[in-house]
Amino acid sequence: MEEEKVKKSLIAGSIGLGALAGAAGAAAFYSAFIEPYWFDVKKIDIKLPRLPEAFEKFHIVHISDFHLGFHFKARHIAKMADKIQGLNPDMIVFTGDLVNSHRSLKTVVKSLPYLNKIKAPFGKFAILGNHDYLESIDTISELLRKSGFELLMNENRMIKKENDELYLAGLDDYLRGEADIEKALNGIPLDRFTLLLAHEPDYFKVSSKFPVDLQLSGHSHGGQVRMPLFGPIITSKMGRKYHSGLYETENKFLYTNRGMGTTHLPFRFFCRPEITSITLK
Repeated sequence: MEEEKVKKSLIAGSIGLGALAGAAGAAAFYSAFIEPYWFDVKKIDIKLPRLPEAFEKFHIVHISDFHLGFHFKARHIAKMADKIQGLNPDMIVFTGDLVNSHRSLKTVVKSLPYLNKIKAPFGKFAILGNHDYLESIDTISELLRKSGFELLMNENRMIKKENDELYLAGLDDYLRGEADIEKALNGIPLDRFTLLLAHEPDYFKVSSKFPVDLQLSGHSHGGQVRMPLFGPIITSKMGRKYHSGLYETENKFLYTNRGMGTTHLPFRFFCRPEITSITLK
């Protein structure tokens, strides 16, 4: 009788371990081969007190962190481009990390036709990220321009619509470049609405002290691996406090995009690649 109970207990234990191993294997497969390429088009409205009237419902598509060459290829850029064009944006912004390392250039060159495919009437703008500095900045800058993006390095542009205007400023990378917000905002009247592109989201602690209405960032990847009720398992330097989504402090706003690619490890779990469709209101 006792032997029978022991046998049943061993069988139950084996089944339990088998089920656990199966679940772990399925989760690993999903996080490596499915979720990293299951793009999330996240649509959000951001209400901004100083937004000029002509820019009501102005539509920005925000993308970030391709990390091309590290499990993110030209075919994935082609898929992303199709989704973006289907959104009909007024403007497209890219907040850095075109490449993952110096071995990424072949993948970028193959991706150029697809990046050129995405268009917007008010332009395409980009900044550099920390990984872009692992390659020649002159090379990365030229590749971004060949992709149809205007690169902003501590500088700004006026965007005019009807009788109103807003300013778009782009910051050099904080961790590896020479970020200079005063230079980036130079010449912008204090009473004008200003949108800032800054790769690292935690730079919001600095930019919120300046006349910047909305900061758009990437860098954090949302942590890549997130657990329900807990959030990201690991966060990156300058991407720890504001790791994903919308934040607000005293009528200053930040949106952190989870990025398209991956880095270090090619996994995503409860943290899908993100194309952000932002409507200003």
